[in-house]
Amino acid sequence: MRSAVVSGASGGIGAAVAGEFLRRGYTVIGLSRRGNPELAGEERYVDRRADLRDPAAARSALAGLDEEVTAGLSAVVLNSGVSPDPSPLAETAWESAADTYASNVATALHLVQAAVPYLRERGGGSLTFVGSSTANGREPSRWPYAASKAALTALMRACSVEFADDGVLANEVRPGPVATAMTVGGTGGPGGGERFLNLLNSGYQTDWLKPAGTVARWVADLAEFPANGPTGQIFNYSRKAL
Repeated sequence: MRSAVVSGASGGIGAAVAGEFLRRGYTVIGLSRRGNPELAGEERYVDRRADLRDPAAARSALAGLDEEVTAGLSAVVLNSGVSPDPSPLAETAWESAADTYASNVATALHLVQAAVPYLRERGGGSLTFVGSSTANGREPSRWPYAASKAALTALMRACSVEFADDGVLANEVRPGPVATAMTVGGTGGPGGGERFLNLLNSGYQTDWLKPAGTVARWVADLAEFPANGPTGQIFNYSRKAL
């Protein structure tokens, strides 16, 4: 049995990634604060409500799983996070940045620390981080989000070195604009309303707005890299220079 852990699985990219792993025959452990009632009805989906900002919650979410599930754990996707509303740099309170770090960086760190012992025991696996091209820091009004995503990249690269001898790969996907319910309303399901998105991209010359299902396939492909595959890499689909 192969199993995968996906954080932020209540909706958007996380839900699409969880669905993609299910289609590939994995048992999927979806972690989120709200849960995902729709996926919870699927065979081989384990819905776990957990606030990953708390390290104890991350550990207990995995510790309570069947041994057969944890023994097959080969992929962990670090997707959980928030994107605060833009605000003028001179008016942004540190509390906003600290909140964003807690949701985007602490959640990833705690899940890595909780999951790596299972990957090591299995003999290897993958950590796939969902990043953002804003990590380049070119948008002053979004610097708390950008800084948190830059920290996420640093964590990914540290993991690629720290766990290399354990056969654990660590890579990052920067998908660029993605159509989720948060960005384009009702078109943002796993299929993403591809005809609508094609029209939108053509008409407004956006930076390749794509459905969450497309991103999910990229994430799952990276997660299935062989043990001697690339590690410590950023796979950038945003059309913005790194």
